[in-house]
Amino acid sequence: METPPHPRGAKAHGLYMTNDDESVKIPAMVVKEEGFHEVKKAVQSYKWKEGDVLLASYPKNGTNFLWEIMTMLLRGTSEYIQDYKAMCMIDLFPVTKLDDKLFPSPRVLNTHYRIEGLPTEFHDRKTVLVLRNPKDVCRSYFFMESNLMWDKVGAVDTCLKSMTLSEYLRIFLYGKDVPFGNYFHYVEYMWALKSKPNVHVVFFEDLVLDPVGEIEKLNVFMETKRSKDLVEEIAEATTFAKMQQGKSTQGHDNQALLSALGTNEETMKKTLKLMFRKGKIGDWKNTFTVADNELFDAFLEEWKGGQDIPFRYV
Repeated sequence: METPPHPRGAKAHGLYMTNDDESVKIPAMVVKEEGFHEVKKAVQSYKWKEGDVLLASYPKNGTNFLWEIMTMLLRGTSEYIQDYKAMCMIDLFPVTKLDDKLFPSPRVLNTHYRIEGLPTEFHDRKTVLVLRNPKDVCRSYFFMESNLMWDKVGAVDTCLKSMTLSEYLRIFLYGKDVPFGNYFHYVEYMWALKSKPNVHVVFFEDLVLDPVGEIEKLNVFMETKRSKDLVEEIAEATTFAKMQQGKSTQGHDNQALLSALGTNEETMKKTLKLMFRKGKIGDWKNTFTVADNELFDAFLEEWKGGQDIPFRYV
């Protein structure tokens, strides 16, 4: 069966994030074309600020969850971060606009692109990589993409909203031109960096099951030197239920962000609610059909690049 193109993929818009010499091209996430060009120009001209940390993750791997924890560690607080994470997302908001007034350093910049597809300025920085089992990623990403209602995207939303999970699953497994590139290509490349001293890997499932232990590892890697008491307070504050309640109403009135994303306050409120939906391990079992799971398992069995990755599916 032929894999259908992603409605927001590179075949639709022909835009890519690239490294310095454009030898690596990754299909871009495009909300509006002029906005992407501004974002790419900002990434290409940005000069790294010492003390900042890079959070790397494919969509729906726990980015919001981990960003909050890492920013709390940097700021030495268990209070929810009032600044909105998307402003530090170099894929969506022009990173050159960030300054000490808008979003002070040290800060956690985050990206869904493979590091090889970014300019050299972003290579070899202190980087936290978060991974999640691919079945839950697929399920969560499908929900987000089929319900995310950017007001500038237009008819593309209709294509995604009418798509079934089974149809989307084939795009997730086999699609090459999907925004941010194929999930499995992403994981293979990023997992190969795990032994580098500037890279720390976190599994979403470990963070859910042992938050104190995983946050303490981040505390050591990031050299934030926070107390055991604060680590425990951060773990308590960032349980999914509390994050869902505490974060879903923040950031929707930031006009600089709304303008960059080409959206409005009402749409942003809806989007924020979608970002904090369940955060569970094994939710794929509630929605995959037997045929879906068999197709996924057959793919994973053939996926040589993921054989040594200790994914946890339940």
